[in-house]
Amino acid sequence: EGFLPRKAGERATRLRELSSDPRTLVFFEAPHRLAVMLAALAEVFGADRRAAIARELTKTYEEVLRGGLAELRDWAEASEVRGEIAVVVAGSSGIVRSAADQVAAVQQLAGQGMRLKDAVAAVAESSAVGKRDLYEAVVAARTGKATE
Repeated sequence: EGFLPRKAGERATRLRELSSDPRTLVFFEAPHRLAVMLAALAEVFGADRRAAIARELTKTYEEVLRGGLAELRDWAEASEVRGEIAVVVAGSSGIVRSAADQVAAVQQLAGQGMRLKDAVAAVAESSAVGKRDLYEAVVAARTGKATE
């Protein structure tokens, strides 16, 4: 796929288009923008989606890190990343979750005493659903309105 758009809105739109693609995806990113890119990937694709960061391929200091998108995002935020970066993301498993599918999980966490905002964030982090979409689905379910 190459480089993602720099603007957050355009990047999110492109990632949503790719979120259900079963092919392995390969992206390139500048080191200083890697953490932001990985955060966007984790939000749209899900925190547990498998990925790898390949740094300085074919060079003396070649490095490959593998893990979930959230784990790799945390590494990028905590490290001073340098060099040429390629991010390889596993294709979709074919299970597409909608915000409506995740409402019960949010309601369960909220029923256990967690703030609604925190429950939405926790469920969104572990699924491929955006926080805003999930929150709107929970509010619609509470008021009895159907969501699309």
